Amino acid sequence: MPVRSSARPAQFKLHALALVALSVLAACSKESATAPVAPVAAASDPASDAMLPLPAPVAVATQAPVAVPNSSTAAAPVAVDPPVDSSSPSYVNESTYADAPVYADDPSYANDDQQQVVSVYVDPPLEQPAPVAVDWAPPPMLVEEIVPQPYPDAVWAGGYWGWQGRWVWCAGRWSRPPRPHYRWHEPYYEHRGEKVVYVPAYWSPPEHHFVAPAVGIAVAVAVIAVGVHAGHHADGPQGVFVPPPPGSRPGIIVPAPIGTPPRVVVGAPPVVNVGMRVNANVESNSHNVTNNVTNITNVRNVTIVVPPTATANGRGYQQAVAADPHRPPPVAGGTRPTAPTPRSTTPVATWQPGHPAPSLPAAQPVRGGPHRGDGPGRPGMVPADNGRALQQAQQAQQQKAQQEQAQAAQQKAQQDQAQRAQQQAQQQKAQQEQAQQQRASQEQAQKAQQEQAQRAQQQKAQQDQAQRAQQQKAQQEQAQHAQQEQAQRAQQQAQQQAQQQKAQQEQAQKAQQEQAQRAQQQKARQEQAQHAQQEQVQRAQQQAQQQAQQQKAQQEQAQKAQQEQAQRAQQAQQQKAQQDQVQHAQQEQAQRAQQQAQQQAQQQAQQQRAPQEQGAKAKPEPEAKDRRPPEKKPDENDRR
Repeated sequence: MPVRSSARPAQFKLHALALVALSVLAACSKESATAPVAPVAAASDPASDAMLPLPAPVAVATQAPVAVPNSSTAAAPVAVDPPVDSSSPSYVNESTYADAPVYADDPSYANDDQQQVVSVYVDPPLEQPAPVAVDWAPPPMLVEEIVPQPYPDAVWAGGYWGWQGRWVWCAGRWSRPPRPHYRWHEPYYEHRGEKVVYVPAYWSPPEHHFVAPAVGIAVAVAVIAVGVHAGHHADGPQGVFVPPPPGSRPGIIVPAPIGTPPRVVVGAPPVVNVGMRVNANVESNSHNVTNNVTNITNVRNVTIVVPPTATANGRGYQQAVAADPHRPPPVAGGTRPTAPTPRSTTPVATWQPGHPAPSLPAAQPVRGGPHRGDGPGRPGMVPADNGRALQQAQQAQQQKAQQEQAQAAQQKAQQDQAQRAQQQAQQQKAQQEQAQQQRASQEQAQKAQQEQAQRAQQQKAQQDQAQRAQQQKAQQEQAQHAQQEQAQRAQQQAQQQAQQQKAQQEQAQKAQQEQAQRAQQQKARQEQAQHAQQEQVQRAQQQAQQQAQQQKAQQEQAQKAQQEQAQRAQQAQQQKAQQDQVQHAQQEQAQRAQQQAQQQAQQQAQQQRAPQEQGAKAKPEPEAKDRRPPEKKPDENDRR
């Protein structure tokens, strides 16, 4: 009895652990099957609170503009490789803020740029600036009052929409070129993909031409100033364009040639649909194409073409307009949207990529512009001068806003009711699942008790089998012991045989090694003999070379002695010849001396004979026998 009583609590403890494990498995299976629904735990089950999964968080889609401080300086655009497909433009996020704001069209601010406008004077750069990509199109043009040209070379610079963290009105004014012969280049707008590629207006030398941004290059995304609401996306064909005429529907773009001044459309009627275009009638247009990029000069003449389907009044329009910066077309303000005069005469530098949005003055109201929420071609549009219609439109808008608020309240109430019903359904479903889990746990407990009884019987049978197995194991161990002894003996014999074989192999290897050593010694002796023979041959060769060198030296000495003897013989012959010459000269001198002596003797003889002859003439001639022949003078042969 004591043994039995001590065993039952252990069985009960195992049963409780099994129940806990089964409940965990059941909860996991239910969680995987119905993930969105979280089961509700009963207060009576203390272990279920730890096992219940937490409800999944609900994702709430929120989108709010992120304030980008003006004082933070943005970094330079990140260099990216151009895309392979030229039809898909590439843009670089130039704002470099952690959460760059993404704006969409907001009906509440649809006509902000036609109600309040930031008007500034801009200081254009002296070279072509970098392009930027803007998310929305520039607003329609505004009317400006143009005063007469103050001096001949004055250029009307301005009168267009420029990007300064938002679209601002760059007021026009007469300006002298900053340097002689500099030319004014109009701003560049291009609808590319879902962006507007914008290049500000600038001055350039006469030899420089405008280069349009090539398709496929990386373009920096424009920085958006704080509190700026997005306008309308560009509505029109892809390509170069100018903003629509004053009073037009925002977002419309007007295709135009490169270099077209935006102010040429100011005199055209407002448009509410796409279809207006600007055709170029170029008087002087020199252009060339380099690397699929067109370089073109300023356009001088254009024709404005507007079909009836595009205008607000349903009438077509076609007019030729001068596009000369020295001759801007005059336009009267009247009731059309007119640009306000900038509050400050200090020009603002043109915004460039890599810089923060500049500090701008406060916006000013546009004279003659549409009211908030109204515009050409929009439902509820009324003329600005019709007060009754305007009041009715405002009342209709208020009623519409009240209806929208009521509908929003009803929708919210319906959503709340639906959520409550869903929560109740989820609670009921969780209770049902909990009841099912309890029933399953009871069934599992009964099954566990039955399994315990079966396990007890199995344990007894297993004990009997274990005893038999032990006896069999003892017998098997004895047999294995005998087999192991036999195996050990066989291993010892095998080891002895292996040792003998190893000794024999070692002896054979030793004999082979000795033979190899002897062969190596013989080989070494042979190599020594060969080396000695080679040395003897080398010595013989050296001796032969030495003998040959000695013989050669002896021959050279003999030749040298012969040469010296020949030189000495030549010298002796030369000396002998010189001696002969000297002797010959001495002989000639002696002969000359003899001749001179003979001549002197003859002269003396003649001198001696002369008185004698004179005396003989006086005396009678002697006899013939006393006469002697005259002496013969020795000639040259006698002298020799």
